[in-house]
Amino acid sequence: MNESQNNAIRQALKNSFTLIQGPPGTGKTVVGVHIVYWFHKMNLEASNAKKTRETNEAEETKKTCILYCGPSNKSVDVVAEYLLRFTETLRPLRVYSEQMEMIEFPYPGSILQLSRKSIREGKPKAELRSITLHHRIRTSQNPFSTLILSFDARIRREEDLTDEEVEQYKHILSKARQYELAKHDVILCTCTAAASPSLKLIVNPREILIDECAMATEPEALIPLVSYKPEKIVLLGDHKQLRPIVQNELLRKLGMEKSLFERYMDQAVMLDTQYRMHEEICAFPSMEFYKGRLKTDVIRPTSVLHAEWKRCTPILFGHVVGEEVSLVVSSEKGNENSKANLEEAEMAVRVAKLLINVSKVRPETIAILTPYNAQVSEIQKLLLKSEIQNVAVSTIMKSQGSEWRYVILSTVRSLPCSEIETEPTKSWIMKNLGFVTDPNQVNVGITRAQEGLCIIGNRNLLHCSSLWKKLLKHFTAKNCVVNAKDITVQKPRAR
Repeated sequence: MNESQNNAIRQALKNSFTLIQGPPGTGKTVVGVHIVYWFHKMNLEASNAKKTRETNEAEETKKTCILYCGPSNKSVDVVAEYLLRFTETLRPLRVYSEQMEMIEFPYPGSILQLSRKSIREGKPKAELRSITLHHRIRTSQNPFSTLILSFDARIRREEDLTDEEVEQYKHILSKARQYELAKHDVILCTCTAAASPSLKLIVNPREILIDECAMATEPEALIPLVSYKPEKIVLLGDHKQLRPIVQNELLRKLGMEKSLFERYMDQAVMLDTQYRMHEEICAFPSMEFYKGRLKTDVIRPTSVLHAEWKRCTPILFGHVVGEEVSLVVSSEKGNENSKANLEEAEMAVRVAKLLINVSKVRPETIAILTPYNAQVSEIQKLLLKSEIQNVAVSTIMKSQGSEWRYVILSTVRSLPCSEIETEPTKSWIMKNLGFVTDPNQVNVGITRAQEGLCIIGNRNLLHCSSLWKKLLKHFTAKNCVVNAKDITVQKPRAR
């Protein structure tokens, strides 16, 4: 652990309310897990010591535990996977919402409906079955498992269950859940699932941690905090990366995009050392988003991307004046209008092919990112046509928390030079660049790469944005702006 990580842990153990800002690659999840470990030790010591203070008898009968939450199942699963290696020490339990449980174990007469968010996030993670509540209640160590499995078999055979039998099944499930919850010390769930009646009946979290808190709306983050009476609260996140998604215009105007984390940001301790990016990839985001405080403590191999004069560089901007088109694409939200740029898509795929075929970079270590779903679709078609498999293609929104050896970023938006305003207004920039200018998305997009970052875009149009103007100035100073068609890569060195 570095000094900033140790300091964050000390603050969390000492204070009742702690914010920890974790910029990209700084080990925020590792810090969270360490805090859980020390909270667990403190709770063991407290339970073994004689209680000298007056306590609420109802609360005292409940299971003392640590509650670890996040705004999405993905954010919680990342931590849960990390805790798998500490099952004997920390006894973690992953609790999904009843809606998510219903995907795998539906029961007759249920009025629960899967939300769009639940459908989007898919099934509960198979790798976590050994610590997942709705799977553990069906294993032999649970005294109610035989009855539950008997009901499950009848439901699979589509037998008719009477109302009394359905109620009996629900009662057994409840008892089985209570049995498991009472045995575990770290409960992992989403912020909304934290208010589940089955949880509130059994557990009394002494400490609550909320990971990726800067991505949660304020009401969402408050759910676990007001549902219990924790002694310590730890919020982990980074308000300089993705913010809460708020579709409603009125709610945005009322400030719903500001998270609880951002509201108390002046109290945060920042993790200041990153272990992901090459130092040159880190340089611009450190200056622009973290006041130059983000240090690098990792040595990456020399990038295979070529700038001018065949010089290897970890950062590269490839200029292309492509044609931007509006397309309707199918997404988890239904059909939506989106943007694509075929010339940029072709250039991005060309760079990926060079990395794979010339530099012998493994496809699974390459990602092509873009702000738009339509561009994702076009790139996937081109990769399929080129018979390239295992290259990740994703929107920037879905890439937070992930990293790859090489990242190709397609910005999509484009206009001919004759149509670009010399003194663009804010509304003109919004119309012609959209959320390509969103600093949070830009930060996420340019901080996923370990060894090489290649941005494809129309520099003339991007120059209208103050943020992109600064980025292009930084890349130009490094002689790392070229025409996209001139991008080349280095062959692997002989060993």
